[in-house]
Amino acid sequence: CIAEIRRVLEDSDKRIIETVPRKGYRLVPCTAPAPDLSRRWQQLAIITIVVLGFCGLAFAMLRPAAPPRPPVIAVLPFDDLSPPEYRGYLSDAVSDSITTLLARYPQFVIISQRSSFTFRNSDFAVSEIADQLGADYVLEGSQQYDGTRVRTTARLIDGVTEGNLWADEFDVPLDEILRASSRISRKIASAVEETVVDTAEPRMSSGDVSALLIANAAQSRIMRNFSRDSLLINIAEQEQSIRDYPDSAWGPLGQALSLRIGLRYGWVEGDEDAIRRRMDELARRAVKLDPNNFLAFHALGRVLMFNRDVEGAISAFERAVDLNPSSSFARNALAQALAFVGKTDEALEEIADIELIDPIYGHDTNWTKARIQWQKDDCEEALDTFKGEPSMPVAANKTLAAIHHCLGDTDEAKAAMAAFLGENPDWTVARERGIITGIWRAPGLADRWLAALEASGMPL
Repeated sequence: CIAEIRRVLEDSDKRIIETVPRKGYRLVPCTAPAPDLSRRWQQLAIITIVVLGFCGLAFAMLRPAAPPRPPVIAVLPFDDLSPPEYRGYLSDAVSDSITTLLARYPQFVIISQRSSFTFRNSDFAVSEIADQLGADYVLEGSQQYDGTRVRTTARLIDGVTEGNLWADEFDVPLDEILRASSRISRKIASAVEETVVDTAEPRMSSGDVSALLIANAAQSRIMRNFSRDSLLINIAEQEQSIRDYPDSAWGPLGQALSLRIGLRYGWVEGDEDAIRRRMDELARRAVKLDPNNFLAFHALGRVLMFNRDVEGAISAFERAVDLNPSSSFARNALAQALAFVGKTDEALEEIADIELIDPIYGHDTNWTKARIQWQKDDCEEALDTFKGEPSMPVAANKTLAAIHHCLGDTDEAKAAMAAFLGENPDWTVARERGIITGIWRAPGLADRWLAALEASGMPL
């Protein structure tokens, strides 16, 4: 159609019907023609508009329909209605397990807990929460533990109309909470007219529950107070968990992660090689004890990365993401590992997925994305990404310094490095080299990074 119009208009140089790359075509207004030509131009303009309209209608009718977008579901933190003596005992165990189970179904997109849980005790209407999260459906509910049984109520709500699509209540013994969560996930699938098939009904023993609660408490403690004292408490508690609940994966995976942090920051003492072997043994034990626990594979990936087995770490992170596609921190770890071996495009694809499922909590995503963009030498984009997050941790200033160095902003690079060294006065280029050697495998990446840090003022 366009070629025929151009032929009639004698528009071989495409000045009247202009091609707009990746968009379509545009009719360019012409300067006023001579009087004797005005009628002809009016006729041609009418013909052009009619034919363009016909072409557009034909294209819309004949092109293949875009595939439907999968339903997006946000699981909010469940209210704890337990008696005071049991309140907080289960923490977010019910909503955690529902999120993980739903995320394993490829028919859904599940919003990461990091974003969903920012609405704990929120006064926002469900429709407002759904809008901020980009969710079609919102699941809310409550859990109530009386020392023996867990009563769970759940309600699936349309994110636009706020109408109830499904609601139910489950009253089960403590060691049946995973089975109840599995039933809830299947009910949700039915409510949004999706078909899912469970290969096995998940189970959790009472020992698993106790070990999980210890692991949750340890994670919460280190997030509230990232310090040597907090870490040592975690290590002691998780060692006890390993002894008391030897068949649970939660103690070994939590201890493997704690020991890694301890070695990274110099907070644990002893034979470093022996500690590295212990970390590896614990992470592998966790995977063996519970091969469906995505956190076990995440722990294994972190340990393998720290022990410089980057390819093994990538495989472990990929398995973690397969088991829980809604885990933004597992995807972030995978993106980092892919970038370390030079697979920056694949890494940025993972970042794009994180931005979809974790739209609110973004500092570590932007931090990783900015460093990958710096690695690709897209330093202006990297700076925009970095500044797009209002609250970066102090440690991210190393990345900011490298970005400014890349752009030739010497003063800004030195200011960023000064901010980092203000909290880490003993950090040196030699220490940085020891951490990244054998991990940052992409050709020239480690040398470029270290040179940027040195030029920005990091001591040798």
